[in-house]
Amino acid sequence: MVSLDDVVDDLYGGPLDDFVARRDAAARAARAAQDRDLARRIGALRKPTLAAAAVNLLVRDDPTLAGTLRDLGESLRDAERSLDGPALRDLGRRRRALVAGWAAQARRLAAAAGQPVSAAAAQEVERTLTAALADPRVADAVAAGTLTHGTEHVGFGGVGSGGDEVAGADGGADGDGGDADDARTARRAGAGASAEAGAGGGAADGGTAPGSGGAGRARRQGSGAAVVDPGDGAAGESAGPGTGGARGRASTARGRDDGGADRARAARDREHERREREGARARERHARAVTAAEAAQRDLDRVAERHEAAATAERDATTALEDAERESAQAYAAEEELVHALADVRRRLAEARARLPRVDERLVTARTRAREREKALRAAGRELDRASSAAERARDQERRAAADLP
Repeated sequence: MVSLDDVVDDLYGGPLDDFVARRDAAARAARAAQDRDLARRIGALRKPTLAAAAVNLLVRDDPTLAGTLRDLGESLRDAERSLDGPALRDLGRRRRALVAGWAAQARRLAAAAGQPVSAAAAQEVERTLTAALADPRVADAVAAGTLTHGTEHVGFGGVGSGGDEVAGADGGADGDGGDADDARTARRAGAGASAEAGAGGGAADGGTAPGSGGAGRARRQGSGAAVVDPGDGAAGESAGPGTGGARGRASTARGRDDGGADRARAARDREHERREREGARARERHARAVTAAEAAQRDLDRVAERHEAAATAERDATTALEDAERESAQAYAAEEELVHALADVRRRLAEARARLPRVDERLVTARTRAREREKALRAAGRELDRASSAAERARDQERRAAADLP
């Protein structure tokens, strides 16, 4: 019983023209062996495009190609990551030379296998090999020798700058930026609260303020702050370390502490609201990103279908062109034969025309001689008649003479 790997190796390593026939035959054999799963998997194998088939032939013909693809691709990505300009230029020249050589070899192999590669398919071969150098996943697919269609690397630099990392960068920028804004806002709120609390604490720790300034600051602390009468403040301050001054300073300190706590709570509330708004915006961005990704996937599916349809149309057009070229060659060969035959007929006709005067002359001569012979024949006939008559008369005379004898 053959395995799927054996069937895949046979299909993608064989001629392209009878791919479908060989695939269907292998699927029928699997069904006959009661292996429906293998038959289904074989039947799902897609016929490669002309470019993909050429790449498969190239990989199977050159066992070192896969290693070269991976090594050169890794060197290119290392040079890009290190921003090594000279190395990038050298590797770029080597990449272009190798891709051009590989593409030419793929065209030769395909032509030798009876499946000549058009100019458009040759460009697709080059794009696929270039993508294999840029993307290790494409390199692995190429190295397997079972490509079904060409591919193309789109973007700047290597795969590291591709779509996934760009999306991650956007998301990270949004998320990190939000966190940075949150942190900066929290630091500003904390710094403001600490500064205000520090200012209040400084007034409390620093003892008395001159005049009624301490009382004025105490009144500004908001709810819970002790309202110190200026007179009491002044008396307390003048009393120095007395009991009234100590109570006034303690009340002022408590008022400042309570006011700082209120401001810190307000800052935390504002920060919480800001975070909720940021979270809502992030969820909205995520929903938009999911919708865009789904739309992009649908677009990709449509493009893939159009690409497959275009590839099928190209194969059909190539087949029709090959048939037309073959028929044209046959028509040219038939025309060449007819031209040669016509030239031969014309040559013989010219020779006959050249002989015609001589033939006419001989014909006139022959006719003249025939007439002369006819005249001579008639004259001879007349002579014969006269001789016959003379002979008859002579015989009559002889008979009469004989009768007269005694």
